[in-house]
Amino acid sequence: MSQPLSRMLKPLVYTNVLSNNNLVRWCSSTPIYPFMLIDHLLKVGDSSNGSNSISRRSGSEGENEVIIKNKFLAREVCEAMAMGLNQSGVNIHMKEKKFLRDMDNVRLNIYYKPSDPKSKSVSVHLPPLPKGSQIQNLAMSCLPGLENDDWVVAIKFSVSRLMLYRHKDLRWIDIETTHGHESICPYSSLMYSKKDQRFYTPTPGGVYLCSFGLNFKEKDEPKYDLICKKDLPQYMLYEMEEMNSFTRTDHLVESPSGEQFLISWYYGDDFESDTVVHKTKRFLVFKEQEKVKRGKDMYYTENIGDLCIFLGHGEPMCVPASSSPGLKPNCIYFAGHNFGVFDITTQTITLFYTEEDGPLRSTAFPYWPHPFSLTPS
Repeated sequence: MSQPLSRMLKPLVYTNVLSNNNLVRWCSSTPIYPFMLIDHLLKVGDSSNGSNSISRRSGSEGENEVIIKNKFLAREVCEAMAMGLNQSGVNIHMKEKKFLRDMDNVRLNIYYKPSDPKSKSVSVHLPPLPKGSQIQNLAMSCLPGLENDDWVVAIKFSVSRLMLYRHKDLRWIDIETTHGHESICPYSSLMYSKKDQRFYTPTPGGVYLCSFGLNFKEKDEPKYDLICKKDLPQYMLYEMEEMNSFTRTDHLVESPSGEQFLISWYYGDDFESDTVVHKTKRFLVFKEQEKVKRGKDMYYTENIGDLCIFLGHGEPMCVPASSSPGLKPNCIYFAGHNFGVFDITTQTITLFYTEEDGPLRSTAFPYWPHPFSLTPS
């Protein structure tokens, strides 16, 4: 689903922008790409700069913390990150079916507006899902099209249930696993690989990847690929003992050229301002180097080149940093429990904070990991 990010992230005009580390009013109609705002935040100096709207400090474990003192700027940071997490302009909506025969079901609508102004918008109404379902994330084989019989949608529910929809069949198919929903990690993401033409999601321990193809049929069994992590530096082996106490989620992501990366995302608890906060601690990045028959050999790396990775609610993304102004290469942009950027080269985390509420966070769609409910309000 990847396409040049400059097409996917349409210019966004901000009410406020950063200039010389001070918040100023933006009165011009000149569009600003959303990640230029994030880039400004990453370049903020320490608190001695005299900025009234933002400052910077070092956390207890060496992480950078950018303090956003203006609530409007904090909202714009959320909006900028949301644009990066949005899949190619595809919007997902829930709609309650009003007919009596469908009162126990709701429909999932997918709307797509192509970047080409000459192309028509596409709105697809998927078959009903059970009332009360909660979707963890959704992945698609390609952009939606009413005349595209090869379009396939896969859904991962909050209870680790998987379902598949093929547009040519017009119905949902349950993905039954050998050990039930225990085979699927409830918080790791579901993604589609164009290279392999398969959907992938990690198992709870991150040792296997559960996968199924586009032509999966009822009573078929998904495939399980063994993940072999290799080349961890010696110093990392000593840190792993502490990291084992953190919460971890795993995410497979694929670049436009077909390179595959496995990202391990670690969280830990900190005590701040008389309360416990769940904070991102670090990421480990592994790159597939060679194909093996029944698994994936993933090698530790601190260099993904010009690429940057987005993690949040929905399918993980990997795009060239050069495709949109403001993106920083060899970085992971993340949103949900925390908003921030991880520099893979320096192994440095920058977390965005608000002055009153602590780490910037959101559980609203499209952020992760809170699932959005299909229960009509």
